[in-house]
Amino acid sequence: MVHIRAFVEGDIPRVARLHQTVFKTTDRADADTLDAYHEYFTRVFLDSPLRDSRLPSLVYEDGDRILGFLGVVPRRMMMKGRRFQAAISSQFVVDPAAHAGLVAVRLARAFFEGPQDLAISDEANDIARKIWEGLGGMTSLLRSLHWTRPLRPATFAVATLQARPRLAPLAVSARPVAMMVDAIATRLPHSHFHQVKPQGSSAETLTEQAVLDFISDLNASGSLHVEYDERTLRWLLEQAHRRRAGGSLHAAVVKRHGGTIGWYFYHLDRDRVANVLHFAAARPVAREVLDHLFYQSTEHGAIAATGRLEPRYLQPLSDNYCLFHRRGPWVLLNSKRPDLVRSFETDNALFSRFDGEWCLGY
Repeated sequence: MVHIRAFVEGDIPRVARLHQTVFKTTDRADADTLDAYHEYFTRVFLDSPLRDSRLPSLVYEDGDRILGFLGVVPRRMMMKGRRFQAAISSQFVVDPAAHAGLVAVRLARAFFEGPQDLAISDEANDIARKIWEGLGGMTSLLRSLHWTRPLRPATFAVATLQARPRLAPLAVSARPVAMMVDAIATRLPHSHFHQVKPQGSSAETLTEQAVLDFISDLNASGSLHVEYDERTLRWLLEQAHRRRAGGSLHAAVVKRHGGTIGWYFYHLDRDRVANVLHFAAARPVAREVLDHLFYQSTEHGAIAATGRLEPRYLQPLSDNYCLFHRRGPWVLLNSKRPDLVRSFETDNALFSRFDGEWCLGY
């Protein structure tokens, strides 16, 4: 009998095999792999402090076979003093040997029929986008844009060439010249690539309380944003540290006269690119907080910083010589509340990769 139901612990072995087959996470199917999957699905979808029994993850079951899985992680959000229930879709996977399109559509429809005010997927591929839009959802085109700030421009250009197989030999030969160019470009006082430690404010070690104090200021602004408490914020930071993937994580709060004016969080990957997971600042000082971000990532050896666009920071990013482009995943929305969707289409919502699926990955 075919039906869609809530995901339970007993489903993990079958969902793990499906996930491994589709995403090819490992070539092994041994006990250690199954244990790792069991720990992951339990931690993220069954036992997390964000869990809400009204918003379970979903499986598509046909007899004793599981043909699809859609992970659901609740998020509390606030706007203008009112609380809303959001739900993040993650690890949406369907057995390619089944009627994949039908299974995916039915799972997505069941998810949309849940009690949430807003459904979000912010690492969606082209297929997921078609399904969401076909069921009445929408793509946030503006928030699917990314920005990139070259920090060591010549080395970054060489790294871009090296990622293309046909141009890789050229990149190898150009690397010594790129290092010389960057040595000059980053030292010239009037160069756009010369990073100076900002004065008048300081970047300090991130603490949960400093972030919560900053978020309390967002409550007064009326912007749509994720509501955190100390427990859930600490849990998400722990998930992010589990996803280091060979790189390193760096986070800081920026303070002036003892008060928090912004914070940021980025993953420095093996290619020395600082992937910004979260950036938030009071609007008048966004440029100053960006200066701290770019200075610190340069000090840690980054050749570029990149992140997903938050429309409210478009001007300071542009003023800081960032390049804007489309790449990779889409940000998808589904809601019966036009005001929530409208917030994403303007600059009245703050929703970063840290708030979304990145921390929930396997």
